[in-house]
Order: sequence, then C-alpha cells, then structure tokens
Amino acid sequence: MLVLLTLSVLISQFSPASFQGSPQVIQNLDRNACSLVVCGPAEKGLPGINGRDGVQGPKGDKGEQGLAGPRGILGPPGKMGPAGPQGEKGTQGEQGPKGDAGSMGPRGIRGLQGPPGSVGPSGAQGNNGPQGEKGIKGETGSKGATGAQGPKGDTGVAGPKGDRGPVGEKGAKGDVGERGLQGATGTQGPVGKPGSPGSKGDKGSVGDKGTKGDSGLSEVNLMKKQVSDLEGQLRALQASFSKYQKVAAFPGGRIVGNKVFVTSGYEGTFDDLKQKCLQAGGQLAAPKNAVENTAVQQIVVQHNKSVFLGVTDIQTEGKFRYLNGDAIVYSNWLQGEPNNEKGRENCVEVYVNGKWNDRACGEKRLILCEF
Repeated sequence: MLVLLTLSVLISQFSPASFQGSPQVIQNLDRNACSLVVCGPAEKGLPGINGRDGVQGPKGDKGEQGLAGPRGILGPPGKMGPAGPQGEKGTQGEQGPKGDAGSMGPRGIRGLQGPPGSVGPSGAQGNNGPQGEKGIKGETGSKGATGAQGPKGDTGVAGPKGDRGPVGEKGAKGDVGERGLQGATGTQGPVGKPGSPGSKGDKGSVGDKGTKGDSGLSEVNLMKKQVSDLEGQLRALQASFSKYQKVAAFPGGRIVGNKVFVTSGYEGTFDDLKQKCLQAGGQLAAPKNAVENTAVQQIVVQHNKSVFLGVTDIQTEGKFRYLNGDAIVYSNWLQGEPNNEKGRENCVEVYVNGKWNDRACGEKRLILCEF
C-alpha cells in the first residue's frame, strides 16, 4: 500500500531506525521540499531523482471534498441578449373604486357669441283672451268749433234736485237804509227795575179789578230759544270751516255737497284705517250716490291705489251695511261681485274704474276718510 504524505514539518520525527526490518527509502530533496515515504516492498528498486525512474503507484482513494473557497469578485456584465418574443395580452383587471371628486377648476374664459339662429316657424294663433275691465273715462277733449244753431228742442223732464251746496261766506255789512214807516206797536216789554221810592201819597179810592197780565217767563224762554238757534248756526259754520281746513291740509281731497273726501297716502288694514279716520274726527268713506262714488274714484286714480270703504257684511254674510249698521242705499259692484272668495271677503274696495269688489279685511289699502 502506497501512501503519499506531504510532510514538511514532520520529517524530522522519523529516522532510519524506525524502519528496521523492511526496505524503506527516505530521500531528502532539500530543506523545503516534500519527502516521499514508501512503505512496502519495492518492486523495481529505489526510486530515482524526482521519481523519474520510479514506477507509478496505484491510485489512491478519492478524498473528501474540501471546504468551498471564498466567493470570487463579480465579473463584468455580459452583452445584452436578443429580445424575447412579445408576450400575450393579459386579462383586463377589475375596475377600481371611484376616486374622490376633485376641486372645481377656475372658470374658463367666456366664449364668443355664436351666430343668431334661424327664425323658427310661427306658432299657432292663441285663443282670444278674456275681456279686460272697462277702462277709465278719458279726459274731456278740447272744445270744438261752434256749430250751426239747431232747432229748439222740446222741454226735457226736470232733473233730480241737486245736493244742497255749502254755506257761503258771510257778506259785508250793507249801508244803512232809509228809515221806514213806523211799524205797529209791539208787545209790551219786560218790567223794568223798580225806581227809588217817592213820598207817600194820599190813599186813593179802590179801583176795578184788572185783567191778568202775561208772565215775564215766556219772554225769557223766547230769548233762550233765539240764543240756542244762534249757537246751532254757529256750530254749523264751525263744522263747515273745519271741513275746509281739512281739505286745505290734504290738497288731493274732493268736496261733494256737504261731504269732504281726503287721504294722507297712508296704507293699512280695514280696522287700522277705520280707527285712524275716527281719531281725525271722520269715518271711512262711504259714497251714497254716483257723484260721491266718482269723487272717490278720482282719488283712487290720482294715487293709483285701491281704497277700503266704510261698508262691510261682517254682521251678516251677503248683507252689506254702513259702519253705523244701516243698509247701504247705493252700490257699484264689478260684474260677478261680491263673491266672498274662500269665505273670507267681508270688506269692500274701490278700483281705479270706480267699481266695487269684496276683499279680505286683513289686506292693506289706501286710507280715505270722509268728513
């Protein structure tokens, strides 16, 4: 059995004596060379220098694999290989969740106006609308030229008696007239105050009993009656003067007979307007004929606002009365009125055309008082 050992350190531990009794060759090549130790009988003599003349021994058993050496340095990258064939298109993935809405971007610049479109075809003619309300009476036109005198017509029927006009202003005191003839003897005047007592006269004879005279009380009552009449006339003059003062305070007022219609431009509900007219010493306007209604209409037209009248059917539905409870003696209802729409129209308003309409008392209208 041939054993090769590389022993540079252990060579000194062996000597020729340790190989006695069997052929051994120890060749010391140099101080740092390996020693070849041959154990066993030599077949063709001792080996020569460097073993050139020796016979190769049998191959020994394969030794165990040694430990892996350290990893070498990474070499340079190789050349890029040719591109591989294109892969097949993958399947479409599922739709992801909707993202949050982004913030609104700045407003864009306004675009140029486009050309006008073509005129569309005319539509079908509509139905005739309802007839409008009667318009306000127009102003009186200018006076035309005088025409030829016509034949005298028949005497017409006498018209109704007009309202009594207001009391005129007191005229200036006239000149003293000539003295007239002496009138008849008047009634005996009242008894004068007793005079101072005279000297006592002689007692006369008893005369006949005279007739009973008039009592002085009747004369006093007559004077009182005259004073009362004068006071009544004075109050009437003061009332008339007060009316004219109110008209002067409200230039837009109207005088009709003994009535004065005025407004201050204030607007309110029926109860509010009624109270304010009472505080001013009057009441809500209540025309009792066509002339007075025309005066009310003129004020409505002037302010272009409807007014509430002093007329309601609050006490009994459908029976309109003045504020003092008397039934109305004149009306100028619009066609189809009063209709008490929705069951809550108990007051009366006047339109610009002078027509009456029932209206809810809670709405606001122009104030119009009469004095």
